[in-house]
Amino acid sequence: MSGGNQMPTLPSSSEKSLANSAADPVPATAVRDQLARMVNSPGFVSSVRLCRFLTHIVNRTIDGDIDSLKEFSIAMEVFDRTSEYDPNIDAIVRVEARRLRAKLKAYYEEGQGTVDPVLIGLRPGSYVPVFRWLNAQPAKHREEIAAAPPPGRICVAVLPFVNMSPEPEQDYFCDGISEEITNSLTRVSSLNVIARTSAFHFKGASIDIREVGQRLGANLVIEGSVRKAGEQLRITAQAIQTESGHHLWSETFRRELKDVFAIQEEIAQSVADLLRLHMPGVQGAVQSSAPNLDAYTAYLQARFLIHQQSPEALQAAMGQLRKLVEVYPDYALAYSDMAAANGLLALFGAVSGREVYPEVKANAERGYALAPESGETCTVLGGLRAWFEYRWDEANEIYDRALKLQPSHARAHRFRAMALLCQGNIEAAEAGLLRSAELDPLSASDCARMAYVHYVKADYDLAAKDLRQSFELDRDYPEARLYEGLLHFQQQNYEAVIQCLSPSVSPLDIGLLAAAHAKEGSLSRTEECIERLHQLAARQYVTPLAEGFAAIGMGDFDLAFKCLDEAINHKTIFINLLAVEPFFQPLHADRRSAKLLKKLNLSH
Repeated sequence: MSGGNQMPTLPSSSEKSLANSAADPVPATAVRDQLARMVNSPGFVSSVRLCRFLTHIVNRTIDGDIDSLKEFSIAMEVFDRTSEYDPNIDAIVRVEARRLRAKLKAYYEEGQGTVDPVLIGLRPGSYVPVFRWLNAQPAKHREEIAAAPPPGRICVAVLPFVNMSPEPEQDYFCDGISEEITNSLTRVSSLNVIARTSAFHFKGASIDIREVGQRLGANLVIEGSVRKAGEQLRITAQAIQTESGHHLWSETFRRELKDVFAIQEEIAQSVADLLRLHMPGVQGAVQSSAPNLDAYTAYLQARFLIHQQSPEALQAAMGQLRKLVEVYPDYALAYSDMAAANGLLALFGAVSGREVYPEVKANAERGYALAPESGETCTVLGGLRAWFEYRWDEANEIYDRALKLQPSHARAHRFRAMALLCQGNIEAAEAGLLRSAELDPLSASDCARMAYVHYVKADYDLAAKDLRQSFELDRDYPEARLYEGLLHFQQQNYEAVIQCLSPSVSPLDIGLLAAAHAKEGSLSRTEECIERLHQLAARQYVTPLAEGFAAIGMGDFDLAFKCLDEAINHKTIFINLLAVEPFFQPLHADRRSAKLLKKLNLSH
């Protein structure tokens, strides 16, 4: 194997303490003065959590207590976590540190920090701040905020491999190789692996590897190319350190097509071995699925469609997967993906959850039975138990198993978090979504769901910020649009609800639009929206929850309870949030609400 380059040794704790050494040290009084300026500045004063974080790490550093600036200690002392805090599940410290770095950068480049005498910076991977005098070359000092090699946990991103084949339609095959390598690496403990959604954000883009690393929070990027000609395959892969741009390992594989599974596993194993040389905590074997090549090719084509997530693409994927399992009845992931595709169709309101439930159940359970050691099959089974069957405790156990098998499985973190939210465990849900967002930082879905948690907590400013980020990643993301409408509704900004939801053809959006018109006192427009729902129902599936939304806005609680009860019978996914969704709050004093919650196996 080629690749004489070795990964640079990561800095030790003693080396990190040198971050504050300089020819002209900054006195503690000057640092405290600078801290006071910053926490009282317009950019910081509204962020209580970040001010508390910054104040804590600065004061501890001034006091010479940098050994206490570890993730676990900060979680308990700044973010009020208990001694049961697990950084593998709850990423709050790392996520907030990333937010703090962005805030510091904005302060010194765009805010009043442009004229301040002292720089307070925070390097990636470290919680020990650096203090510098700002001289005639301040930009150089500001760059130091992100200049040091990261200690501790390594984060890896596998970018989509470039299709160099004569046939452009082989994209699905190249994407599948990248996804398989990612999936294998998620099994390695003490390693963060960026999810496919975020890594594939850079597909087809010509972008500097340093920027990729910065946007993904990744220290190491795996990239490569694939050339497939007939039965011959050439795959080139390389590992690049994002900070320096140095190539740490590279390899070219010239094999027959049937060897693709061995190549995928070898690439993942090479990366894991490379990391183990410098990080003894990185443990766990990579594992690659090795099905029949024809089955694998057909599966990748269906998977390519599933990632598009439109109802049409999901239906097409379902058709392909059904044909696949007819020929290869033991292909576990095909069953799980059929269950997931149907689940997404129900989530988007394209089908009735009750209608697809039997097939979802059969496929999720079959996939798990065939491959119980797969984090993916566990995650899909957990989704069935939670969203369709309301077996919340069992779902939690299955999600925990998924994360034990694949600690960096972003979707397992996301599903687990949303299930916990339905059960009213808002803090645990937030922690889980923060972990998911760390692994999938460019996911419109994660941003939208983080916004939803902040909305449930009545932290409307943060919710609005997360929604803006979601729309920046996908301006048409339907989940974010619904959450934006709900946010405006809770703020009693009904005109904003009307503005953002009027163009939508989604039944739930139309129902919420009707509720906003009702609150504005426009009964005629409310009735127009309800009539739109009835017309839609003649052509497609419309969940009863849509009219339930309208009924709540009109104050017709008898109709609202009737619709919500029907929505539970239809297994509408959103109704699982009944216990925590603020829009349903007017119903909670009514004893009928407790009966609905009981049907969902949720407490009042």
